Amino acid sequence: MKADLLAIDPGFRYFGYGVFHEGSLLEGSLVKAPPVESPWAVWKKQPPSFLSLVDVIRKFEWSNPLAVIEYPKVHKDTPNPEAIVKLAAACGAYTGLLQAAGFDVTWVEPYTWKGNVPKEIFTRRILAKIPEADYPKVSNIKDHNILYAIGIGLWAIKKSRHRALSPVCGEIGLV
Repeated sequence: MKADLLAIDPGFRYFGYGVFHEGSLLEGSLVKAPPVESPWAVWKKQPPSFLSLVDVIRKFEWSNPLAVIEYPKVHKDTPNPEAIVKLAAACGAYTGLLQAAGFDVTWVEPYTWKGNVPKEIFTRRILAKIPEADYPKVSNIKDHNILYAIGIGLWAIKKSRHRALSPVCGEIGLV
């Protein structure tokens, strides 16, 4: 199946992703870290999820691939900045793997693509943008990680139609 856009809502132990082709959703799902028995599991207890990214890449035939990854931002009220540092490191690993596979990679900060809208409201907005006929393409329509990845993809599609995609664009996608 041909694809041209991969959107990622990152995590260290799991990540949500959305795959698109020519603006249409092909798949939305959640990837967990490989099993501890996996040859990838050099960490033995908690292998990082980015090692499973290779499986997602291999599922599709990529044409001029672009990946958009939400990059975390530490704020003064961030409850656990150390978790954000770990997440940022995972974003770097995703980026390296994707670039090695031939992807152009763009990072986008949460505020840029979704503003300050509360999670419950924003997930409903993303869900409203997905045609009901595409619901079967989403592995768990209630998982906010998957919906956020799809939302990032929809934001990227909207940006690419107006002008070159940049992680510092001022206009907010679905807000």
